[in-house]
Amino acid sequence: MESRLSELSNCHLCNSPNELQDSHIIPRSYFKSLKGKSGQLFIASTDESIRAKLSNADPKEKLLCWKCEQHIGSSFEQYGTRLFKDHRKVTRTKEVVIFNQFRFKEFYLFLISILWRASISSLPRYEHIDLGKELNNLLRHCIKENKIKIQTSLRLDHFFKISVIRIIDKTKQLNDNEIKKTLFDFNFEKGASLDDGMLWYFMVDGFLIIYHLSPEKDIHTIRTKRNYAQITNKQRMVVPISDIANFKQLVTGFSSITKQAIAHNNR
Repeated sequence: MESRLSELSNCHLCNSPNELQDSHIIPRSYFKSLKGKSGQLFIASTDESIRAKLSNADPKEKLLCWKCEQHIGSSFEQYGTRLFKDHRKVTRTKEVVIFNQFRFKEFYLFLISILWRASISSLPRYEHIDLGKELNNLLRHCIKENKIKIQTSLRLDHFFKISVIRIIDKTKQLNDNEIKKTLFDFNFEKGASLDDGMLWYFMVDGFLIIYHLSPEKDIHTIRTKRNYAQITNKQRMVVPISDIANFKQLVTGFSSITKQAIAHNNR
């Protein structure tokens, strides 16, 4: 009995002592799609001092109990991971990708759950993603209770805004499949001033996901201000299509990947 109890740890979501599962930070299905038949990924960093390598691993650690894993999976993740791949309810023009019959709350909390897991993770690759105890607890509460509303007139998405942008390369140096088959793991940026707030972002399936947290002076501004490409509580999600050249970090990332891939293949 003592041995069994010693194997239990508190689940990070429900806070109950239980046997913890190997929880994925970024959903396993994304990595499975990237690996394809090879079973391995080419791992590269924007830091060229870090040598590129082949790996079959995707980041996971013991964070959640089985019941909470099922809660996240059935409540948000099944819908969230299918959204970019299911083309039946999608309309595309030269300027935008439109997702019809969009389920905002499910997708929003799905993305929030990924950021939360990265923030509470003890893996070295996520040590720069730290929201702090207060924000972590707020996100945990919303994920656990499956709700966005915080107070009568205040919701999580009022001040934690998420934007989604479809990335293309207008020069055609990168084809669309190369962009969709590249996953950029979480990164973090501070704004030039305190008023600019903070950004966390990652890219998967050709879509750049940006989380923006900024201090505002009054509740009206918090509730009404809209960011570029921000997802909102509507039945359609309209995602702008933008050239990769507009995002210096992505250009740098792809350049680094290309250089490391050449060096790796020449070894």
